[in-house]
Amino acid sequence: MPSDTGAVALPASIDHIGVVVEDIDKTMEFLSSIWGLGPWQTVEVSFGKDRLIVGEPFRQKLAWAKLGSTTVELIQQIEGGGPWPEFLKTSGEGVHHIAFKLSNYDEMVSKLQEQGSKMVAGGVYEGKRWCYFDTKPGGILVEFGES
Repeated sequence: MPSDTGAVALPASIDHIGVVVEDIDKTMEFLSSIWGLGPWQTVEVSFGKDRLIVGEPFRQKLAWAKLGSTTVELIQQIEGGGPWPEFLKTSGEGVHHIAFKLSNYDEMVSKLQEQGSKMVAGGVYEGKRWCYFDTKPGGILVEFGES
């Protein structure tokens, strides 16, 4: 995209697609049976205020499986806040976000904030920052992670 538009280009490839689910074990079993997805890696994570940049503390169960060159991430909220419980309540299970790894994380975050996009969650996981932006209009929730 031309630099005179003020836009910051997204990476050409998607890191993962995040899907919010009610029951991660049932969903892994189902996706494995219909699409052959797997093997799955699972982990339970807890984010307290000490690991968050934006948002409320939460605990989740996560699962990942490769789908071609990208990854499917399943998210089951166990407790706490963030954009996931509200999404599940208002939209039901489904695609929640598209995620990109960025070498220019700070530049992208600054640019989106300057353009009025709202950071709805963010923190540090395994030593790298991540965040979600609600990029309205358009209804696309994006996650950025440091590469």
